[in-house]
Amino acid sequence: MSMTVRAWDDPASWNQFIASVPYPHFQQSWEWGELAPELGGSAVRLAATEDGEMRGAMQIFVNAVKPLRSTILYVPRGPALTEKSARILGPLLDAARRVGLEHGSIGIRLEPSLPRCNESIGTLLQAFDFYPSFPPSQPRSSWVLDICPDEDELLAAMKQKTRYNIRLALRRGVTVSEAGPGDFEEFYELYRVTAYRDDFFVHPKHVYARMFELFRSAGVFSMLFARKEGVLIAAITLVRVGDTCWYLHGASSNEHRNVMATYLLQWEGIRCAKEWGCRVYDFRAVPDILREDQDMYGVYRFKEGFGGHQLTTMDTFAQAYRPGLFALWQSHFSGRFAIDSWRRARAGQPARQFA
Repeated sequence: MSMTVRAWDDPASWNQFIASVPYPHFQQSWEWGELAPELGGSAVRLAATEDGEMRGAMQIFVNAVKPLRSTILYVPRGPALTEKSARILGPLLDAARRVGLEHGSIGIRLEPSLPRCNESIGTLLQAFDFYPSFPPSQPRSSWVLDICPDEDELLAAMKQKTRYNIRLALRRGVTVSEAGPGDFEEFYELYRVTAYRDDFFVHPKHVYARMFELFRSAGVFSMLFARKEGVLIAAITLVRVGDTCWYLHGASSNEHRNVMATYLLQWEGIRCAKEWGCRVYDFRAVPDILREDQDMYGVYRFKEGFGGHQLTTMDTFAQAYRPGLFALWQSHFSGRFAIDSWRRARAGQPARQFA
């Protein structure tokens, strides 16, 4: 039978397929698509089937480009494919174009969840008139850890300072526990404190409330709190898809920083992921270039202490549906990034690799 592409409306079978492909990602999960309205857009889910079996899937975010009175399509960490094949990818991309036409889109951007060495997919995309585009919308590089070894082996593979800080937190009375829905307000306030200190963007409260509700309802979410003498001093959130667990958010107080609670939290996060049956713990963003003059280098040094390695995904690929308007939008997007990079350089700030 030939490949058929249609809109998909069953959450369970969608998530089952997303979890089964190589390098699955939570941003292609059903729950992430349900978050689209909170992020200012809508989600369209396309599935390629053959003989009744899903062979490919692509969750597309339709985002408004208000100055152009149009939209742009964005595929975060997708599409998901069972194999690198034009017979699967081609029909999905054709269907995406039809979605774009229905929504008056100026073009589409894909950011696949595949290693940058995956040249065959890049070649296929270019054969379908896609081209590499810069800058990416989100970090391309993550720090990932194989958590299949037992706990003693994982601890032994860590840097000595990381092991020491985990044990120091325990000696200084830090306790870690699972937090529930009723603890959300406490988490969000601590997250805002962290964002102000470390200078990163925070969505409005309702976005995280909805995100956590969606993933918790699907049974793939955990929030861990670290306390000292009953006071919340650090927190992390975790989400899993298939055999991978992602460290989603981290927050820490300006107080009690010397008790090293964040080290203990990550270790408990790894232990939680192992209990879930995961094989990979993804610490998420690190610099593409592991050098001191790069943004997030300090974050990288923290994460690499646990062991693991850098995983850098493929380039962003784009295709224009309305070339003139898409070129105008791309010039604005890349130009804004260039200006921000210039300002950071003048201020002596580390270089950033994503918009």
